Amino acid sequence: MTARNSILLIIKQQPGIEYNNLLNKIAGSYGSIESARAALSRSIRYLTALGLVARKQNNLFATGKGAAILHSEMQNKLLQRLNHLMNRKDAAAQFDNAVELLQTLIERSKQDKDLLLAAKGSVDFYISDLTALEEDVEKRIHSLNYLHKIFEQQVSSLKQLDFPDFRKLDWNKKTKKNIQQISKNLKAKVFTAECLNESFKQKAAEHFSAKCRQNDLFLESRQLAKFLNFVENNSALERNVVNIFLGGIKIKIDFPHVFVTAPYKQLQQLLENK
Repeated sequence: MTARNSILLIIKQQPGIEYNNLLNKIAGSYGSIESARAALSRSIRYLTALGLVARKQNNLFATGKGAAILHSEMQNKLLQRLNHLMNRKDAAAQFDNAVELLQTLIERSKQDKDLLLAAKGSVDFYISDLTALEEDVEKRIHSLNYLHKIFEQQVSSLKQLDFPDFRKLDWNKKTKKNIQQISKNLKAKVFTAECLNESFKQKAAEHFSAKCRQNDLFLESRQLAKFLNFVENNSALERNVVNIFLGGIKIKIDFPHVFVTAPYKQLQQLLENK
């Protein structure tokens, strides 16, 4: 749909819409409010000159001619999309779109005899084509069910082989306690904090008198609770991503979320009932 037709559609759907309200609705599609205002003014002049829009003071209305043309173009658009979809080799993969378009066509045809006549004379497919599409979809469903069973088995195998997994947690007191408990369970004496925010890294290094190398800070485990509070207190104004490494465990803090990554079995043990 062209920009002018989009404007005409808004006016038709909201009879009497004020110019400034219409401007606000289309402004997001332009680089600035000035360019949106210029484009809208040109479109209104064009639509008014063709007799598609009438203006009463600061209110805009679609004329009968404008509504008819818009209706005709929307009909053509619907039929074109259906014809294009049905002629695609991968129509079965677009089955959800086909169902949606056909439902729209059926509902509109019940209310609009002109559309019904246009559809009967303009479609490039037959009922038999829809039946063939249905058979293709059934084959895909059967294949997907088979693949789904295999996929379930594969996921189970990867769990048994202890592949990596992660758990997303919300930042709160319980999560902070969980992180500290992970450190205790691992009996870690030190931990590494990768600070992706340079200003935070400098603040943290100074605050904890920590050794640092590039983005990494090296801290003792007894400082973990205070470090977590420090992260929280410095995450309000700007994004502050911190990765904490405790042995083979990675804890990504992207406030207000936490992502714990570890081998599957170990992760289950670490966060059991958490």
